[in-house]
Amino acid sequence: MSVVISLTLSFIVIVFSKPLLGLFTHDVGVIAIGQHYLFIVGGFYLAFMLMFIFHGALRGAGDTIIPMFITLFSLWIIRIPVSSFLSGKIGTDGIWWGIPIAWVIGAVFSGIYFSTGRWKKKVVINKWKTKSLGTEEIIEEIEYTELERKECRP
Repeated sequence: MSVVISLTLSFIVIVFSKPLLGLFTHDVGVIAIGQHYLFIVGGFYLAFMLMFIFHGALRGAGDTIIPMFITLFSLWIIRIPVSSFLSGKIGTDGIWWGIPIAWVIGAVFSGIYFSTGRWKKKVVINKWKTKSLGTEEIIEEIEYTELERKECRP
């Protein structure tokens, strides 16, 4: 589903870039720059989607640190220096190329980490192993959980 949405959005953004940008401005120069941006970045929404899926799965499993570091790495260590370097070589388009390059590298690192399976060993809260609970404490915990469920139901 995500692949279909990503490819559809890429197609729409690339093919209809001029009318889409025309919704925001009528300045021909701004539209030309925006079209270059959308042509470069729009083709890489698939990589962005993959990175988001991997990071969402990892965060949902309770592994939040690694996706954070991958995001910081792809933004600060990859995107900004690459954009700065390429802008000196090819102008404004170099800034735009830094974005998908960082997305691809972030998606690759996220995919590699996801495939290792180390995230499966993460535990957010494991109260049962950190301390011994008596019968009364276990009953209190069950009652509290049941109360939470009742309060959350519509």
